[in-house]
Amino acid sequence: MKKHLIPLLLCFVCTLFIAQSYAQNTMGKLDDTGRIAIAAYVSDQVDYLPLSAANQLKSRLTQVVTANGLGDSRGYFPRFIITPNISVLDKHVVTGAPPKVLLTLEVAVFVGDGISGKKFGQSAITVKGAGKTEAKAYIAALRNIRADDPQLTALLTNAKNRILEFYNTECDFILKEVKALAGQNRYDEALAQLISVPEVARDCYNQALDMTAPLYQQKIDYNCKVLLNQAKNAWSSGQNYSAASQVAIYLNQIDPSAACYGEVKSFSNEVRRKVEQIDNREWNFILKQEDNRTKVDMQGLKSYREIALERAKNQPQYTSYNIRDWW
Repeated sequence: MKKHLIPLLLCFVCTLFIAQSYAQNTMGKLDDTGRIAIAAYVSDQVDYLPLSAANQLKSRLTQVVTANGLGDSRGYFPRFIITPNISVLDKHVVTGAPPKVLLTLEVAVFVGDGISGKKFGQSAITVKGAGKTEAKAYIAALRNIRADDPQLTALLTNAKNRILEFYNTECDFILKEVKALAGQNRYDEALAQLISVPEVARDCYNQALDMTAPLYQQKIDYNCKVLLNQAKNAWSSGQNYSAASQVAIYLNQIDPSAACYGEVKSFSNEVRRKVEQIDNREWNFILKQEDNRTKVDMQGLKSYREIALERAKNQPQYTSYNIRDWW
């Protein structure tokens, strides 16, 4: 009897081990708050901070958020930021050859929503540095900001929870804002809002995903009308080969999947015929082929989201955030 029980017990233990391993793997996948993006931002409001030191400070804060699984690698304007302010606690110059500047700085670090201006939390650390110049002393001090600093880690842990709470409670407001931006033809800003919703905020993410495809199509259709109108104006100004070259610049920017692309093709043929009649030369312009346009797979929605994300990377970035009264 005991001989029969041993294989059964071994099987039971193995099953438990596999189940536990699977559970651990599953928990690892579920713990994806790292998909939230927080960007390092150094404001012009930080007094007396040399430019080289400002760049060092931004680099250090970027390392901090990356080490905590929150680095922004997507290349577009993110909503949530980590931003510093600096106070000089002590400064004196040690005479010698060469002299040295010694600095003790308090670096106050804030995390919050840079769009609404809502601060989530703050912390402060003290760093020291020395250098031949004040700028070098700043840089030396700021290098001492550690990516694993426990105070900053605790600050970002709290920020993760606050951001998830934000998406859970404010999703309707976000989507309403997206519609308002689209109504003003500010499609890149609207799409940036949609693609900034992290996947971990599942309900809001799915709603944003559903809005992305039609909004991206609206953007393409709107751009088509604008660019086609610019091309027609350029053609009207000269109706010669030089004007046709300007026309080509505009038409080349139009996505073949735009609703007005049929009109684009008709206008292109019209310009080609006119150039041949007037200048007796061929207009070497080839329209993008609809067959070669971006293919949409994965049921369309995620691909549209990726396309929108790629386009957002190439858009002009915002230069400032709303951090009034953060310090």
